[in-house]
Amino acid sequence: MAGIAFSSVEKIIKVAAKIKEAVDTVKQNKEECDDIERCVARVVEILQQLDQTTVNPAMGGTLVDLAKSVDKALGLVKECQRKHIIPHLWGASSMAKKLGRVQNDIARKLLMGNFATNVSMFRTLHPQDAGAGTISHGHLTRDARPEVMNSQKGKTTVVATVSRVQSDPLSGIKKFSFSQLEEATNGFSHVLGRGGFGIVYKGVLHDGQDVAIKKLLISGDFPERSLDHELNIGAKLQNKNVVKLLGYCLHTEMEEYFLVQEYMPEGSLKRIINASGLDWPSCFQIIQGIARGLHYLHKQRVLYMDLKPANILFNSKMNPVIIDFGLSVVLDGDDDEITWNSVAGTMGYIAPEKITRAKISMKSDVFSFGVILIEIITGRRVTPSSDIPEWGSLEMIRAFNGLFDPALVDESKLVEINKCREVGLMCIEWDPKDRPTMAEVLELLNS
Repeated sequence: MAGIAFSSVEKIIKVAAKIKEAVDTVKQNKEECDDIERCVARVVEILQQLDQTTVNPAMGGTLVDLAKSVDKALGLVKECQRKHIIPHLWGASSMAKKLGRVQNDIARKLLMGNFATNVSMFRTLHPQDAGAGTISHGHLTRDARPEVMNSQKGKTTVVATVSRVQSDPLSGIKKFSFSQLEEATNGFSHVLGRGGFGIVYKGVLHDGQDVAIKKLLISGDFPERSLDHELNIGAKLQNKNVVKLLGYCLHTEMEEYFLVQEYMPEGSLKRIINASGLDWPSCFQIIQGIARGLHYLHKQRVLYMDLKPANILFNSKMNPVIIDFGLSVVLDGDDDEITWNSVAGTMGYIAPEKITRAKISMKSDVFSFGVILIEIITGRRVTPSSDIPEWGSLEMIRAFNGLFDPALVDESKLVEINKCREVGLMCIEWDPKDRPTMAEVLELLNS
């Protein structure tokens, strides 16, 4: 089955190259054909990260279907290369609908496939817009494995007015000396985790405060940009459900860069999401905390871009805290979306429009929140086409393996649990326009 899967991947890559070549000479529906080309290119980016040694055999059938859809897209693009006798406007409109349907079909099959198992830490973006990934501050788990970095120079286009590094991004943030961090970490001896963007150490400051100290890995001028990027965003954020930036360090002699953040001792949501055993009020508190943190970020005009269980940690009071702003973007003015021509985020949590349209907005973050919400209460990831029936009894809930223990839930909580289910399904609607804002999500959860 793995052989079938990878032969399908090879076919998709070859067909994608033909689509790219064909789009250059289309005579109608140029815009829609360009969208198809970008969509298929993003599919190829994702599929090229698959590891042949760990491929899930169940993916074979999905990849075969995906290859058929990509091949159908090529056929439609080729039709657009030919002159048509039928009236131009009618023909263009009909073809636009066909191209739109096949594009959505490609995205649906990609999202429905079991790719999250193999590309669960996927991220790709232009180095100029990139940031440093943050590794969980809690106990070292597989959350800390390296993330994939696949840059495509010149491919990222940001059309919104985006706030980048300000004139003095370090103003108002404490600057630590290298010797202070060396002492705090006992010679950098306590490693919490390692990832593609850096190493995180446990440290204790002079006042006894536990901290997480992230050392950014060096790659040309990329770490300095990463540091400026995270400082620029982190300096303005003050919310109990968003990680607090405490300071930074520039060790210019060794070309080392560090971020100092509050320490999260209870690990990540990814680590505990399948452990269950929580009572429902605790589980609901986690859902509300994540929603409050994301709503706060959106009020600050921050597109988070990579919401997933591994990026949600817990402090000593088990309050969820959102970390890692390496992919985040701050919008200025009235713009509410950006165009990003590479896939940014983690498979299983990225919104479909990131694949079909390369459009990223706050509603893309809402989609990721919806996936996490349903994963918390059901123990499984969902796609926009997932069928999660209404729970009419505790017996139905016990059939799932969510974060909370059904034995600790009474019938009176069924309404609240079903309300969360409904909110989650609203958040993962295919069309971003049909999803609520995070302000509306909070209102629904608290009603």
